[in-house]
Amino acid sequence: MKSTTSLARRVLALVNVVVLVGGVSVAGAQRVADPGERPVAATLALEGSARITGPDERTIVSGGDHELRTGDVIDLLDGEGALRMVDGGSIELRSRRGPGGSRLALTEVPTLLAGDALVVAPAERELAVDAGGARMRLDGGAGRISRSTATTFVVYRGVAALSSGGRQLPGGVPAMHQVVVPVLGKLPISPSPLSFGTVADPWDRRFLGEVIDLEAALERRAIGFATSLRDDFTPDIFFFHAVLPGLVHEPAFDQALLDEQQRPLGETLVGAAVALAGDGGEFDDRWREVFRLREEGAGWGVVAVGQRAPRAALMSSLDEAVNRSPLFFGGPSPSPVFEPRLPAARPPARTAAPPAPPAPSVPAVPPARRSSPAAAPAPPPSPVLEPEPPEEPGSALEPVVDPLVNLLDGALDRLEDLTGGLL
Repeated sequence: MKSTTSLARRVLALVNVVVLVGGVSVAGAQRVADPGERPVAATLALEGSARITGPDERTIVSGGDHELRTGDVIDLLDGEGALRMVDGGSIELRSRRGPGGSRLALTEVPTLLAGDALVVAPAERELAVDAGGARMRLDGGAGRISRSTATTFVVYRGVAALSSGGRQLPGGVPAMHQVVVPVLGKLPISPSPLSFGTVADPWDRRFLGEVIDLEAALERRAIGFATSLRDDFTPDIFFFHAVLPGLVHEPAFDQALLDEQQRPLGETLVGAAVALAGDGGEFDDRWREVFRLREEGAGWGVVAVGQRAPRAALMSSLDEAVNRSPLFFGGPSPSPVFEPRLPAARPPARTAAPPAPPAPSVPAVPPARRSSPAAAPAPPPSPVLEPEPPEEPGSALEPVVDPLVNLLDGALDRLEDLTGGLL
């Protein structure tokens, strides 16, 4: 009997241990699944200060690395910050002058709420960012998003897919192009090429610095050509053959193709050089593509890189074109070199004569004027030449005779002034 009771007690103790261990395990499993513990979404490498707002708390943090979780909202207060995403890639934020730095929500798809974001997707993986009701998806590329009254999507590298309000932009956004989305669902027909202006965005310069420098160099040459020519000069294909000899070997370059572009000469010359140095397709196709991009607002650097024109060859051909052109001065003067060569100068009669009458001409002139009445006004130049046969209009002697007539007339007028009209 005692042995049976002892066995029962042992079984009961074993059951209690099993129940206790099972309860601890269940409690532990429930704690791991606690929805209050949000998964890590990114690590913020901060240079400056930022405000991090979670579901239940708000924290101000400064320089260093900070772990961020899904649902956090980051307001960049000062400096710059880079988020290293747990799934790869990065999103950079920056402050602006005055209020209004970058603001990003770490939702399932990161959402830019204000300011700017630089998005760099990992190699062969997609990184998507929402902004202003539109979504940009980059696959191994890089781009910039700026949000204010409208949202601007700029692509530096690769091709980005862009959608808004259930609509998809056909073909996406290629490198060195941008799209502006004013409101939800309003997508343009096609992206626009980039033009950087005088002050480039720092992120633009980081990714497209060489393109920006090339744009500035080509713009200077285009303006230089335009300001060094007479306003009424109209170039033809022979001028372009002279300054860009490679065009001689392009049969498609004819007067009709040239006449398609009613642009300043500097623009046309730089465009011709880009089309000539470009790679791919026929010359006339490259020519039209160059000026189509310019018509859409592309900077010369974007045009040249898009045509795969080697920088060194392009700049060399344009510099040689300046040297070959007879229409340019070596100095900074904007006046044209091709001034018509005129005959000897024909100054006005009264300004051509010296202050005092020339001594050798005084005794010879009065006999020719004695038959004229004293009070008569000064005769026109024709009576002085009456003894000589008249010259035909356009005679070869006209450039020689006319200055002599003016000189004699001036001398006679001076003599009349000195003698009080006694001659």
